[in-house]
Amino acid sequence: MPNQLQMLEARKTEIVASLEKIINTAESFNRGFSSGELTRQKTLSKDLKAVSKKIKERHAADEFQGRISKQLRTDGLIGEKRFHTSGGVTYTPESQHSYFHDMYKSTQGDSGARERLNRHSLEFRDGIAGNDAPELRAISTTYGTGGEFAPPLWLIDKYIAALRPARATADAITNLLMPPGTDLLNVPKIATGTAVAQQTNQNTTVNIQDITTGSVAAPVLTVAGGQIISMQLFEQSPIAGQVDKVILTDLVADYARQIGTFVINGTGTGGQPTGLLAAGGTAITYTDATPAFMGPGKIYAQIGKAIQTIQTTRFLSPTAIVMHPRRWAWCAVQVDSANRAVILPSDNGPLNASGIQANGAAQGVVGKMFGLPVIVDPNIPVNLGVSTNQDPIIVLKADDSWLYESTLQAQVFSETYSNQLGLFARVYAYFALAHRLPQSIAVINGTGLVAPTF
Repeated sequence: MPNQLQMLEARKTEIVASLEKIINTAESFNRGFSSGELTRQKTLSKDLKAVSKKIKERHAADEFQGRISKQLRTDGLIGEKRFHTSGGVTYTPESQHSYFHDMYKSTQGDSGARERLNRHSLEFRDGIAGNDAPELRAISTTYGTGGEFAPPLWLIDKYIAALRPARATADAITNLLMPPGTDLLNVPKIATGTAVAQQTNQNTTVNIQDITTGSVAAPVLTVAGGQIISMQLFEQSPIAGQVDKVILTDLVADYARQIGTFVINGTGTGGQPTGLLAAGGTAITYTDATPAFMGPGKIYAQIGKAIQTIQTTRFLSPTAIVMHPRRWAWCAVQVDSANRAVILPSDNGPLNASGIQANGAAQGVVGKMFGLPVIVDPNIPVNLGVSTNQDPIIVLKADDSWLYESTLQAQVFSETYSNQLGLFARVYAYFALAHRLPQSIAVINGTGLVAPTF
């Protein structure tokens, strides 16, 4: 799916197009702007300023990371061709050394393994993440003397190709680094704002209403998983040097799935965060014995209802529509009374289409409806409702939900399973999820969203 910068650039393009449309409309009728157009202009200009600021900050961060990366190359700490030179990144898909294997060997007094792990730690020094240094990531590494290091980036990113749902919705909301030293995050918010009123007479007291503040509490939670590995696999197996590919990538894949599931389905109890479905936003019930895409009260209209609900309560527009892949596929095959598709491929230049298809992806942004990106996410449940066969549709202002994550850490232990000639490899991370404003979330559910038929 598009990264955050790409989504910001796309949003900026949409805002500029909307502003140009207002100007062109006024010019075509040779008139000034109406009051509604002026209000819309002000809102769009404010959004454009905010988006442009975020884009500038993102570019500045990338530039800074690039400069630091360049300095590291000058210092000889990273190589120029990192995946193809022996003097570059320590652990790569082509490396003869295994990350987990070195973690174990270092506890057995292997100085070479410890030196490679220390070099790997230096490669992460100062939170570097330049485009030309694909292994580096802005994280801390060593937490103690037990062989605790941040895994190589190529292993962390391997989950993209794993046979599990990824985290399309989790990546679409605001992603932040977990601050250290806390087990509860309190995101501040204004509960009651100030107020103004007309001054009925000169030299009389103006209206005063004190501002009140509150916060949204987000407990810091833990996600962890492990795998028992035989010593024979580590020391004698032909794949001993590549055991990372089998174990760590699978653990990370399930970490991504779990975070993606929690962001949507978290219950708020039992060590789970409060997910989007339980966040207390607007619930829109779509009851229909004969579900259809178009028509009064049908699915398309329900999505429009959810959008205007956010616009009239949050006073800003939502930024995404999230649905299960099966729901999007069903929408994409619907036709009008003349058997013409109502959601068309974007490269056909559709006119009067209800939506467009950008690609055939199984996860992530696949198209647009109502001018908003449609994200398909297999983590959307398909077992809701009385008959346990409904899948909801979520409309949201994604940047109002904040996901904090710590660095994913990896460890290898031999003591616990020494009587079995085994090792225990584990990964873990801390995370917290805060929804700043429930008005930013609208969930459509009901009998009109039962399992679709094709």
